[in-house]
Amino acid sequence: MLEFDVAEHIQAIAYQIPKKGNVYNGDSFFMTVTDDYYICAVADGLGSGEHAFHSSNTIRQEVEKNHDQEVDVLIDRCNQVLKNKRGATISILKVHFLQKTFTYSSVGNIQFILSCPSGRFIYPLPILGYLSGKPQKYRCETFSYEKGSKFIIHTDGLEIPSIKALASSTGSVEEISNNLEIYARTGKDDLTYIVGQLF
Repeated sequence: MLEFDVAEHIQAIAYQIPKKGNVYNGDSFFMTVTDDYYICAVADGLGSGEHAFHSSNTIRQEVEKNHDQEVDVLIDRCNQVLKNKRGATISILKVHFLQKTFTYSSVGNIQFILSCPSGRFIYPLPILGYLSGKPQKYRCETFSYEKGSKFIIHTDGLEIPSIKALASSTGSVEEISNNLEIYARTGKDDLTYIVGQLF
């Protein structure tokens, strides 16, 4: 588990567990925060095991090296580095603190939801498919967010009955993560989730 607690702007927790019986987790993630922005990327390599890990980890490394770039540039770079690899689904979130906006893009089955204190939910739809180095369409959307908004990003290894209710709960980031962890223990698939709150 990896946790950021930057009281001025964001608190975030990442949790990861491999499929039962596997040494390698086919999911990878990266997140970091600067004075100006927070960025996280979650990638799910196709299949499971070592080859899936290598694909998703290639994405993690690319975002880590270039996290100062905008989301549309990053997702295209990630597609390019997957040429001749197995392929992966991807989700990138970049939050700009000064503007109180975030940009999000996703290809594949990684889920994202943001819950605002006013009761508004934002859940951009991903583009179908996966990155593999071949020409791919992307959709990058930018939204405003309210102070206190909470978000959840997770790979398809996590099955939650009501993610809306969890994202909009009054619980802390730690409490939401603890609730998600209960659903994470089935071991049916590789799993990664990130929970955060924006201030």
